[in-house]
Amino acid sequence: MKTFVVLIPVDSSIENPRNSCEFIEGTNFKIGGSVQATSIDVKAKILYELGDLKDDHNIEVEPITDFMDRFNDQDLIADDYFISYVYA
Repeated sequence: MKTFVVLIPVDSSIENPRNSCEFIEGTNFKIGGSVQATSIDVKAKILYELGDLKDDHNIEVEPITDFMDRFNDQDLIADDYFISYVYA
C-alpha cells in the first residue's frame, strides 16, 4: 500500500473542494491485482468517487515522498490548495 497526497485547488471547478478532500481522506483504493498504483490511476478513482468523470480539473495526485520534496523545496504554494491523502 502506498500513500498519495491529493491537492485540490481552492478555486477548483469541483463543488466544495474542502468537503471533497474530507470525503476522500484516508480512502484505500484497490487498483488492479499486483499492479503498482500510479498517480494517474488514483486520480481516476478519486474523480469517480467524487462523481465527476471529467478530467478537466486541476487536481494533483502524487506519492507522499514527491509531495514532501516539493513542499520542502518550496516549489508548492500550499495556500492555493485543500490537501488530503489516500492509499492505493
